[in-house]
Amino acid sequence: MSGRRVGKFKELSYGCDGTKTGCHPIGRSGHSMVADDADIYVFGGYNPRGCLRENIESACVLVELWKFNFATWKWTNLTSPGVPDTCASSCMVLRGRKLFVYGGTGFPFGEMMSNTVKVCECSLGLQHRSYWYLLETNPNVYNCLDLGDNMPPRAYGQSLIFHEDSLYTFGGAVGFYDEAVNDLHRLNCRTLIWEKLSPSGDIPSGRYKQEVALYRGRFFVFGGGRLHFTEELKSIFAYDVTANRWEEIRTARDPLQGYPAARCSFGLVQIGCWVYICGGRFYIDTVPHVGLTDIWKISLESFQWCRVPVVLPEKLYFHRAVVSPSYHLYVYGGVTDGGVRSSRMFRWRIPYHVPKLKELSWETVSTHFRALDRLPKETLEMTYGIPRQYVDRIS
Repeated sequence: MSGRRVGKFKELSYGCDGTKTGCHPIGRSGHSMVADDADIYVFGGYNPRGCLRENIESACVLVELWKFNFATWKWTNLTSPGVPDTCASSCMVLRGRKLFVYGGTGFPFGEMMSNTVKVCECSLGLQHRSYWYLLETNPNVYNCLDLGDNMPPRAYGQSLIFHEDSLYTFGGAVGFYDEAVNDLHRLNCRTLIWEKLSPSGDIPSGRYKQEVALYRGRFFVFGGGRLHFTEELKSIFAYDVTANRWEEIRTARDPLQGYPAARCSFGLVQIGCWVYICGGRFYIDTVPHVGLTDIWKISLESFQWCRVPVVLPEKLYFHRAVVSPSYHLYVYGGVTDGGVRSSRMFRWRIPYHVPKLKELSWETVSTHFRALDRLPKETLEMTYGIPRQYVDRIS
């Protein structure tokens, strides 16, 4: 690798809230993960030995939602009725205090799939409350001849983007042995009506377990998997929401390292116009799948790739990644080189992005006092002078 090293990943040691049977979630792959200023939310996933807590050595889709707090490094199991059971390779976005979960599959994979949206309302602070409900949507009916085919197909491994008042979903696998689709659908969240879009331009091929980024009214599709190969990253596809048009964008190679390897099931985070990808897996017909450790960044303005001189601590795919307010990249779960589902959380400070001074100050306080949740909020605010907006992040 070229360039100077920019730090390295560190493994986090977990705390426990002491209220549940497990201090932290078991290892998993194919989960969904998002973050706000205070917490990471991890939904679902799969572990072939996931029911060991009940001494059942059987394949298990993990029907559960966990929360990891940035300030205390503690996990909390947000148990509540109505958790979606098609929670392997589903997709999830966070809007305010609401988690929107769409699609996914149960086990056996590709047999029980979903095309519904479920919403989880998450509470603030130490109450650890949440509740789920089904978003009652309808296909878009243009005329009396409409057959309701504006509903997206039941699938897993799709992409989900929240833009303005609408949810957009692209791609996904419609069966374990079927080729992935390239369908693009929009759900108007005010009318709750689905619409199957028919964009013009350079339509991307069908794929699953790709990643997407939203920037200036366009969302960009990176990589993804098909039945017999993974999609290359020499080109990415951009969908213009206003124009309803796809465009294939040829990217520029790193002058020394070339292009990232083709991949699916990788992690992606975004800071402004910068996108970072990490890990994933590569496969073609003649080569068994290969787990990856590399990290790359690309600008959504210049479309120039750059290999970052740091690697994941182990080969990972089907993991997830998020970025914190202090610009740490957090990586959780995934399949390791030995096929084990990881329960480890790693983080790495992303260089060349300067967090706000108040975020750096809050990180310093929480790093030196992980037991902040043991003190009354009034004490933290009145005695120690911690602003209320940060006290409310503690859980």
